[in-house]
Amino acid sequence: MSRLLVALFALVLFALPIYALPISPVAATGAAGLVLTAAGIITLRRGLVTAAACVFLAEYTAALWIAGAPVGVGAAVLFGLSLLFLLETADLARRMRSATIGAGVVRSLIARGAGVSLAALAAAMLVGSLAGAAAASIHFAAAPFAAAAAALGVVLAAAIAVRSAAGDSARRGFEGPPS
Repeated sequence: MSRLLVALFALVLFALPIYALPISPVAATGAAGLVLTAAGIITLRRGLVTAAACVFLAEYTAALWIAGAPVGVGAAVLFGLSLLFLLETADLARRMRSATIGAGVVRSLIARGAGVSLAALAAAMLVGSLAGAAAASIHFAAAPFAAAAAALGVVLAAAIAVRSAAGDSARRGFEGPPS
């Protein structure tokens, strides 16, 4: 069942860029992502699905850039969540390849997915409204500096999250893969 979900998320990731720019190079790039996803589904290799996710992201970025289309919040959230769930579901399929999953686990996974989806949508709407208000108040010459400060804030937040996750795993006694 989880392999079917991986394929479904891959199809969504294939279709969104084609919807933005329906030309054959976009479709060919998406087809390469589908082939990588299919290989990852068959072999249950995390690297193949991660490579497919990178191809889908490059395809979506190129399609929006070439089309000159503005990024819509709804499509961007759908794409981002599909990308997240593609990777997460593929990893779940790999880890539970021959296990029987109980109904409580399935309910928990569905609830978690719904919670992540709602939180991502709410965050996108909040950031979009704040960005609109901030864009009106920032002078044109200061915009690159504001963007650089925001990017630095995102990198620092990611570094803090990674460091705290590493600290959590060290406290639980996990020191990494055996060498």
